[in-house]
Amino acid sequence: MWLTGLRFALLVWIPGLLHAVSEKPCGVPNLEYGYFIPVQESYPHDSHVTYTCDAGYKTTKEGWWVTIVCQDGHWSEKPECALETACLPPVIPNGKFMQYQNGSFEINCDKGYFLNSQNMECHSGTWSKVSSCQRQTTACGQPPAVPDAVVIQAYQEVFEASSKVEYQCRDGFVTEGRQSKKIANCTAGEWVGTPHCIPIAETGSTDTQPFVSIDNCGKLPQVTNGLSEPHEQRYLKYTCQEYYKLVGPDTVVCHTGGTWSEVPTCKEDFCLLNTTVYPDLLDTTNPFIRNGDTEERKCLDKWRFTNYAVVRCIEMKLSVSRCCNKAQINFGTC
Repeated sequence: MWLTGLRFALLVWIPGLLHAVSEKPCGVPNLEYGYFIPVQESYPHDSHVTYTCDAGYKTTKEGWWVTIVCQDGHWSEKPECALETACLPPVIPNGKFMQYQNGSFEINCDKGYFLNSQNMECHSGTWSKVSSCQRQTTACGQPPAVPDAVVIQAYQEVFEASSKVEYQCRDGFVTEGRQSKKIANCTAGEWVGTPHCIPIAETGSTDTQPFVSIDNCGKLPQVTNGLSEPHEQRYLKYTCQEYYKLVGPDTVVCHTGGTWSEVPTCKEDFCLLNTTVYPDLLDTTNPFIRNGDTEERKCLDKWRFTNYAVVRCIEMKLSVSRCCNKAQINFGTC
């Protein structure tokens, strides 16, 4: 009984010891124009150090002193002191502030927001006026929830005008048009075209022939540039390769007479961007622009700021703007 207790104690104690060994100490923080307390040659894991700046300098944080923590051999952040006359990077809600070594700066707003003004000047360590990113009146909020469906892309709180999201019905459900997916569009601040997902058995299709297991129809129908996936031998679900769109129902069933219901096709749904035709654009490994999409493609590095061309593929026709900076693009002057 005593040995069993000893083995249990070792199992508990040894992992804790191994964990402690893996927590590395930190070296002395590198800080110019300031000092820190306490001063040691080495700092154990979870040590706290406080620093402040010399006269004529300030921390790059809000307060005049800052505390940093040693975490497994690394400080929680780099200590830094700047001239008191320098303006610290402002916080731009829904945007990013980028400052360059020559003193110039650039503000990039998130999608769905626009910059109200970029007339910011630094005077004695204070910004004269901080610009802000305001929500576009034509932008949309998050897409509405649809029973038995999800949106198959990363979550966003705000979507710019003309954005598209794709809903997908759960397995065994289809949209009113017997599709498993449907596109909704952001139009004038509202989502248009959200689907209604219903069980396959209740689709009310005009094709009234009863259907059976897909084994009864023999070879699966092949669709050029498309793939089919059997679902529990009840039906086939078709998808197209990237940059192709599905035309027709994506769900195909087998009728009792051994015939397939309507089979879809996959059609081209892209424009080709040939950079040899647009010499100001950087060459790209992806020349495809999906139909209906708008992208910003980088221009050659010959301007003060990084410039971009606005590239659109509308109804399979390509349009490419001149090279503009982010501010011009956000203001819609490109």
